[in-house]
Amino acid sequence: MSRIGFILKHIGNRLNMLSLSNRLSVFLSLLISIIIFGVFFALLFSNILSPSPSALKKGLQVSLDEYTNSLSEYYNNTAAQGILLSQHISQSVEELLSEQHVSFDALNDNPKLIETVEEKSYTILSTALRIADCSGAFVVFDATVNTKLQGAESSRCGVYIRLDNISISKPVNPDFTWLRGVYEIGAKHRHVFHNKWELEFNLDNFPFYHTLKQHAEANLANCFYYSPKMKLPGTWESMMWLCVPLVGSHKEFYGICGFEISSLYFKLKHTTNKNDAQNITGLIAQKQDDFLLPATGLESGTASGYFADLGSSPLKTEKILRGLNRYSSQTGTFVGLDKPLRLSPLDNTEWSVATFIPKDDYNFITNIYYLEIVIICIIFFCLALVLSHYLRRMYIKPVLSGINAMKKGEKKTSILEIDDLISFLQEQEAQKQQISSDADMTGFVNFQNNIEKLSNAERNVFNLYLEGYSAQEIADKLFISINTVKSHNRRIYTKLEISSRKELLIYAKMLKKEPEKNTHDKKKTI
Repeated sequence: MSRIGFILKHIGNRLNMLSLSNRLSVFLSLLISIIIFGVFFALLFSNILSPSPSALKKGLQVSLDEYTNSLSEYYNNTAAQGILLSQHISQSVEELLSEQHVSFDALNDNPKLIETVEEKSYTILSTALRIADCSGAFVVFDATVNTKLQGAESSRCGVYIRLDNISISKPVNPDFTWLRGVYEIGAKHRHVFHNKWELEFNLDNFPFYHTLKQHAEANLANCFYYSPKMKLPGTWESMMWLCVPLVGSHKEFYGICGFEISSLYFKLKHTTNKNDAQNITGLIAQKQDDFLLPATGLESGTASGYFADLGSSPLKTEKILRGLNRYSSQTGTFVGLDKPLRLSPLDNTEWSVATFIPKDDYNFITNIYYLEIVIICIIFFCLALVLSHYLRRMYIKPVLSGINAMKKGEKKTSILEIDDLISFLQEQEAQKQQISSDADMTGFVNFQNNIEKLSNAERNVFNLYLEGYSAQEIADKLFISINTVKSHNRRIYTKLEISSRKELLIYAKMLKKEPEKNTHDKKKTI
């Protein structure tokens, strides 16, 4: 506090050294700057300017919340539809087995029965895929067409259909591609066969199959599973699968079914909401320690077409200023936020939803914001200076005119305060003159009376002073030394009760203005 007080005192001293005009300029500039900056900050908090870092964070947080809510609702709805699909297929299988009077194990090595089961399941799958908001649907039965073939332990029959030529999410009347299942069924329904079509599924591509088989129970809400992103065998396409076990009425395990969510379909379905940042990316992926793993999840861009293409490199997460995170990988560096999301009860893996923008975009937006602040501050400051200069001139002009009028002796000006000052000074001057006049008359009377006290030598010097001679001239005229003249002066001043030659000459002038009679008497006396 003492240092602040010292600084304020120093500033005050400097201001006191300025003229009234300059001090007025300083105060006006300060006042106008405060008003203008108040308006500026009001505009700032109204988000009229470019987004501030805090506003950008708020926008990213809003985007993250909306994106998370959207994904949570989507995955929950898909899981509910998957559970319903499982129940329908399980019921259909049991009805067929009941009609055939066989057990489920009868499907093994029975191509005809497998075809019948797949035909019934296809009808349910195609209907479910038209309703569900997904790119494909499948069912895998825990049976194979030939148990004696090599690799039969990893081969399972079933049906896998996908949307053909995905260009929009949830098309009205979609065409299907036949990916797995009996050839005759796909041909019968005139589906396009995928170039990687196979009769049965390879369980090596479903590493979670045995986990679902182990945890299958009647309450399907406790045992569905979302897989991490995986490649469709033999293709460039990647996707996530919702897998739900097929459980019979007596808790028999019939296999699994579910839906496919391809990367392309996810991208079309879940575009991120644009805020102040144009290039915003959404991601759902597994998280391990301080790393987000894009290789395990799905990514989306904006409706305008922006897509970051994060690749498979892990994103290292680091906290930065203003509560935001920095995500760095070989693909690039991003700034944003993430939050956890639980996908399935059988998955203990931590999943996160994230929204972020490229670091370059973040830097550009914040730099533009600070540049706008600097430019506006400069403009406002210049306006404050110009306005304060104008107001100073308008205010000080009549004051200067009044002062000039005082110098010219005018008794009235256009400013009431200056007129009051002139009147006051005139009264003070009159009082001083009256006091001075009274003092001079008293001193003059004493001066006249004290002349009689002078000696002859002192009167000779005194008379020459009255005639206007200087000390040196008096010494020359009386043929005495200058020191003798000075000695006479001291005695003359003492006896006449005066302090200087100036006062002596004033009284001498007054003597000359005395009436003729008094003047004649004084001359005789002298």
